[in-house]
Amino acid sequence: MMKIVSVITGIGYGHTIREAAILEELEKNGAEIIIASYGNALEYFKQVYKTLEIDGPVFPEKDSRFSSMKTIFINIKLPYFYMKNYFKLKRLFKAFNPDAVIADFEPLPLFMEKKRPHFLIFNFDPLQYKEYIKNKSKKFRVQSRYISLIYNRARKISAPVIIPTLEKHNQGKFNFINPVIRKLPKLSQEELLEKLNIKKPPILIMFGGSHFSTELLYKLQEVLPRIDEEFIIFTYKISGDSHDNITFLPFKENFLEYLKASKGIITQAGHVTLSETVALKKPSLIFPISNFIEQELNAYFAKKHNVSIVEQNKDYTEGQLLSIINRFISSIPELERNLEKLHIETNGAEQAAAIIEKSILAKQERDKQSKSRAA
Repeated sequence: MMKIVSVITGIGYGHTIREAAILEELEKNGAEIIIASYGNALEYFKQVYKTLEIDGPVFPEKDSRFSSMKTIFINIKLPYFYMKNYFKLKRLFKAFNPDAVIADFEPLPLFMEKKRPHFLIFNFDPLQYKEYIKNKSKKFRVQSRYISLIYNRARKISAPVIIPTLEKHNQGKFNFINPVIRKLPKLSQEELLEKLNIKKPPILIMFGGSHFSTELLYKLQEVLPRIDEEFIIFTYKISGDSHDNITFLPFKENFLEYLKASKGIITQAGHVTLSETVALKKPSLIFPISNFIEQELNAYFAKKHNVSIVEQNKDYTEGQLLSIINRFISSIPELERNLEKLHIETNGAEQAAAIIEKSILAKQERDKQSKSRAA
């Protein structure tokens, strides 16, 4: 039996959902798992696995634009929190003695002990970023250097860097895998509409596990009743009353059933959500978080393949939003045709689990041979 500690960022739901899919694959082969996290990930995983609460960074989410400097400023106490986390994880490692540590973009474990296998999982694709800056004038110097620092640290301690990507790359110093998403629904759209008690395919609105798009969501609620479509809004810590053609729902485990039953989705540019929409061939209208490297790269992919309508302004009037949504609706047939041209494999969770298991078994075999020679 393998024993695994997974240290996961608790910001948003993307990392949580991705890691859940990978851990489910590892659990099939008997892995015993403990999660160390905070925020959304802690709330999600404490219903599934043993958990350890740690502290993590926070983002200034009141603004729809990401700011590196603001983020650094409000996390001025982060070194102190990381010191607390260091000792918490140290005690956990001593008591649990895991065979491996998985970091889904929480870097602290990479700077701790080296005697057991470590793995870093994150969807920042360095090759895609090179293409992006070649075709765009914009560079994310602070964010890209921070990520490069962590990637370099992982390679320094021989920790495989596992990168889910929608692009196609040859394997090199990174372990590129297909997108990591949850199991896709097997029922047809018609069967799902009946199961979910929905009269006709709706348009979903999902802005993930942050408050970056709260202001946009409020404006959308004023516009949607003027559009002849049904809308289902999945909210994050925001309550809303269903009315007219708008239905509010909380975060749901069977979100992919709603997505498959829909005609399209309005969302941010999170990697997991974009991967799910591409896998299910669903058109999307995306509002990426401005100046946030991960979302900007995902939006770049969507625009390059013309599978989404991408809007990257900061503020919108109600009239502008009405025009944008109507343009998205009229573009759905074209976006569907472009989605059909993309052939994306969805076995990233199995690929990641195989990389992790292979490394753990190799380490166990080396230890066994070393003990045998010593005897």
